[in-house]
Amino acid sequence: MAIPEAIRPRQGQDPTKPLQLLFGKELPQARSAYELHELIEKGFPSETVLTLLQNIGPLKDRQAFAKVIGMSERTLQRRIKHPEPLSAEQSSRAWCFAEVLSKAEEVFGDRQEAAKWMLTPAMGLEGRAPIDLLTTQVGFELVDDFLTRMQYGVYS
Repeated sequence: MAIPEAIRPRQGQDPTKPLQLLFGKELPQARSAYELHELIEKGFPSETVLTLLQNIGPLKDRQAFAKVIGMSERTLQRRIKHPEPLSAEQSSRAWCFAEVLSKAEEVFGDRQEAAKWMLTPAMGLEGRAPIDLLTTQVGFELVDDFLTRMQYGVYS
C-alpha cells in the first residue's frame, strides 16, 4: 500500500519544519515517512495543535482553524478544556496545515506574514483564501502548487 500523498513530505521541503510548528521543542521522532504516518495514525495531541493556533496571531480565528482540521467549534472548545488526541484524519489535516504554513513561511520569510497570506484571497487561487482550500486534499494541492510557483517566480 502506498503512503497517502498528504503524508509524504513535499519535494524540497524539510519535514522537520512542520513537525516543529506542531510540536515545538518536544519534537517527536519521525525519521521517515512511515514513522510520520504512524504519528498521524496515533493522533497528534490536541494541545500541541492548539498551541500552534495560539502562537500565530492572524490565525487565532478558531472557526477557520476548526474548519481546516475538520472539527466543529464546539468540539474545539471542549478540547481546549479537556485535551485528548486528535483523530487520524484530524491529525493528517493538521499536518497538511503545518506543512503549508511552513512552506509559506519559507516563501514570505516570516511566520506572521505567512499567516496573513493564508487568510488573504489570492488571484492565483481564483480569489480564494488559502486557508479556505485546506479543507480537502485537492485544495491542499492547489495551495501547495501555488506556493511552489510563487517560490520560483511563476505566477501563471
